[in-house]
Amino acid sequence: MNYIKEYVVLVYLWFNDNACFKIIFGSEEVMYINKIHIQNYRNFADFTMEFHKGLNVIIGANNSGKTGLLYAINLLNSPSDISVDDFNKNNLLQYSRLYLETAPSITIEYNICHRICEDDTNDESIIRLLPFLGIKEFAENRQEQDGVVEYNIAACIRSVYSLDTKFLEEYKKAVANEAKDFESYLLVLKRFVENHYSWNYTNGISDTKAEQKAVTNVFDIRFIGAERTSEEVRRETKREIISFTKNADNAADLDKFKHKVSEDIENLLSPSITKLAALFENEKNEIGLAKGNVSIASTVHANFSLADTYTTEVKDTKSGYTLPLQYNGLGYNNLINIYMLIKLTEIRPGKDFRILCLEEPEAHLHPAMQYKLFKYLRDLDDTDGLNPQIFVTTPSSNISAVAGLDNMFMIAYNREGDNYDCSQQSLLEQFDDKDGTTIKAEAKAHLTKFLDVTRSDMLFSDKVILVEGIAEKLLLPLFMEICGCAYEDEHISIVEIGGKHFKYFIELFNRNAVKKKVLCITDKDFKWIDFDGDSNLRSYSEYESNEPTHITDLKKRFPIENFHICTQSMGGRTFEDEFFLANIKNEATATIVFKKAISDTVNEFFDKYGFDLTAWESHIEEMDRRSRKAVRKFLDAYKSRIDNSPKRIFDYEKLIFAEIFLNYAKDKKGDIALGILTDKSLMNEDGSSKLVVPRYIQEGLKWLLK
Repeated sequence: MNYIKEYVVLVYLWFNDNACFKIIFGSEEVMYINKIHIQNYRNFADFTMEFHKGLNVIIGANNSGKTGLLYAINLLNSPSDISVDDFNKNNLLQYSRLYLETAPSITIEYNICHRICEDDTNDESIIRLLPFLGIKEFAENRQEQDGVVEYNIAACIRSVYSLDTKFLEEYKKAVANEAKDFESYLLVLKRFVENHYSWNYTNGISDTKAEQKAVTNVFDIRFIGAERTSEEVRRETKREIISFTKNADNAADLDKFKHKVSEDIENLLSPSITKLAALFENEKNEIGLAKGNVSIASTVHANFSLADTYTTEVKDTKSGYTLPLQYNGLGYNNLINIYMLIKLTEIRPGKDFRILCLEEPEAHLHPAMQYKLFKYLRDLDDTDGLNPQIFVTTPSSNISAVAGLDNMFMIAYNREGDNYDCSQQSLLEQFDDKDGTTIKAEAKAHLTKFLDVTRSDMLFSDKVILVEGIAEKLLLPLFMEICGCAYEDEHISIVEIGGKHFKYFIELFNRNAVKKKVLCITDKDFKWIDFDGDSNLRSYSEYESNEPTHITDLKKRFPIENFHICTQSMGGRTFEDEFFLANIKNEATATIVFKKAISDTVNEFFDKYGFDLTAWESHIEEMDRRSRKAVRKFLDAYKSRIDNSPKRIFDYEKLIFAEIFLNYAKDKKGDIALGILTDKSLMNEDGSSKLVVPRYIQEGLKWLLK
């Protein structure tokens, strides 16, 4: 009997366009959680998150709510006792306003999407969803293509952990009499939670009651926590062996085996057993046993559990010896435990739709092993015919670098303001080009290619600084220290993007539900001297009025409050020459910085004449030919300007030295930055730095930290 068709005829299928993904004809049926709504549980005051089938990678900073989300999913399969600490503490703090007349409760709604094929008579999973399908405002969703008829079905399970209503008056009285402050209120709530709270379930669409068994029967959920041990593997293997031995046929064979083992042991121990029997064979009712027709015999019965005999060992494939699993190194042991726990799920009978929740799989694994493990997880959906839905939480940039943007969901915990709560963003939706433009598609393609381990770090930080090159990345932590910014405490990620492709990275945070401040430090790239043109030195008025097109375009593209651009303002056209100009007032500091860039031959010249441009002009013939040719063009450009702007001679002199510095620094920016970081002569006696932070960077950091 085609029960699916019969069911479709008898009842209309409830369907919400926003609840299910597009039907893909010709694919296998699949059931998965596509949305969860959490209220008053752990970090989640009122939180909604959408998922897709297959792999879902939950990324975010520590204590952002990733673990709590996995536990919330696992509660669908394994309802457990909830402690007072599982309630959202920010809500509980408002007990005097919220919970004097009503007791707090935890509500979790699971929206489930299931696709069935009308002609598939083997899919019995629809039966499990019956208690949770809609009964009001049904809308049939039937699609046919090439003779194949498929349906998307939506269901909703509402789980509520609440106080038994018959104890409400007692709760209200206890709160009124005992709750004098927050701590005393927690003691009252703890007493009621431990004794009078329980889980209750309803159809989230029709609000009809459902049994707990019906809820726990929908999915087979495997939760693998961050603290993985061989003991967990042992429990699971023992469970499987016990299940095997409970089978009637297997139990009979086991009894025969035990009898045979008993005989073998008795034969082996026969001398001892004979000796023991002889102790009692001449018993003459010394203790009164004869009257009861009782005598003492000696025998052997093998009484053991097959589950206790099973052990997991690791084998050295080269030498051939074995060791218990727990004796292995932490990295490989963690890898083995994860793998075995996943594989053991496959032999559970009676469950065809599975969910794997895996917390921080990267623990104790070096990057290469992390990559290999995650590739295995990513491929499970393709290789496993049962199509598991997989949830992985991680704070690891190594894993996020290979996860793929479509599989990643950012989650953040807002610790600012009065309303503490979590927010999330699907990166798949973040790069959905709904407006018909191509920039998001371009951004996604670029990030997919260049989102490596270091750049992935921005997904986990609270604030982001985007810079063009390696020099800014290296020196910015020092600049923050100079400006009094606690770099580590602020959870700031500095991301070198290797050019001016800021728009692709900013797109990650463009109107993103996960709010992060993004500071963009970019170069003005003003041409002071056009050596391919007139070779004259431009004026400061031209410099100050100039806004490069790439900055104008960024401002136009991203008119968002959490995004800020800063660029040079003191005459520099790049980070390097602006940094030099910021420090030129202190000649000793400027000298150290300048000498790290210029060539050895120019160094000797500089030792004689320092920052005296007139002396440079007078003695330029002392330079070697190559240096002379390079420096001469800057001196000539300077002459052309001071004739027109004599009042700013000193400014243009500094500028020329900045241009010479940049000319020599452009091919070794990273080396110069490292040299500055490690040069003890740039430190004061108290350990502070002598360096001055460029003004535009100071202003940018001030915006970032306010």
